[in-house]
Amino acid sequence: MITRALLASAVLVLASATSARADECPASKVDIGDWPIVRSARVPGFTLRLPRSFARDSSQGSRAAGPSAGWSDTAGARFTMTHRSTDAMPAASLPPSEGASPSTSCETRVGAATATIVAYGAGPSAYVIHARIRWPDGESVDVRADAANPTHLELLLAAVRTIRRAGA
Repeated sequence: MITRALLASAVLVLASATSARADECPASKVDIGDWPIVRSARVPGFTLRLPRSFARDSSQGSRAAGPSAGWSDTAGARFTMTHRSTDAMPAASLPPSEGASPSTSCETRVGAATATIVAYGAGPSAYVIHARIRWPDGESVDVRADAANPTHLELLLAAVRTIRRAGA
């Protein structure tokens, strides 16, 4: 009986330590409740929420290494996601954000997946997000987003957290 209790305690401690590591990204303050769910036939099986100001952009993703879809808005914000199957070549590591201001490099849960997010300022009016969302079976989606101001940066960071895979 004591062994079971100790084992259960150990599992809880490990689970809480894992959760703490997986939820290092700051909580989003953006209300996504009225954002529509969008999907693309170019990246089947995945959905996300984007602000209504975003429209599909067929010019994005043509250089991507895999099926990809892009959206943009009139203020210059862009959002591209690229699907990487479990048997795809390993993706390059996400670029570091050292020296950029402001910058964020964190890991968080996105549904059943784990997202690694790197966001940084690339100039006085340019912000960049790179994210990799990986499911337990190895399937992943890479995200590249650009924003012209901190407000759009927050919107796009919130959008990354809404990506879901059908059946996961």
